[in-house]
Amino acid sequence: MPFLKIGDCVHRYLDEGAKELPALLLANSLGTDLRIWDAVVARLLGHFRVIRYDKRGHGLTDAPTSQYTVDDLAGDVVGLLDRLEVGQALVCGISLGGLIAQALALSHSERVRVLACATLERG
Repeated sequence: MPFLKIGDCVHRYLDEGAKELPALLLANSLGTDLRIWDAVVARLLGHFRVIRYDKRGHGLTDAPTSQYTVDDLAGDVVGLLDRLEVGQALVCGISLGGLIAQALALSHSERVRVLACATLERG
C-alpha cells in the first residue's frame, strides 16, 4: 500500500486508473477508511483516475496528538493532490468527507473541478 508524508503525518492512499483520465478524489466519512469506496471504485475505473485516502486518525494514516481542524484536513488533500501531480479534481465526499470537500472548495477553488458532497445536518 502506498503512503505519503503530508505535513506532520503519514497518509495511506490509493491512486487507481489511467493518469490521463479526469481525477476523482473520494473522501470518506468519520470512522471509516478508504475501503468504504471499494464497490464504487470498480464501476468508476475506466472513466476516472480514482484517488482515495485515509484522513488523519483513520485506517492506516497517522493519528497526530495535536488538535486539527477541517481546514487542516482540506490542507492534507491539497498536499496529496500536489504530491500526485493533480492540478484539479472532481471531489466527492460523504459526512466528514463532505465537510472536507466543502472546505477544499472554499479555500482552494482552483483545485476543484466539480464538488459533490453529502453531509448530515442536525435539526
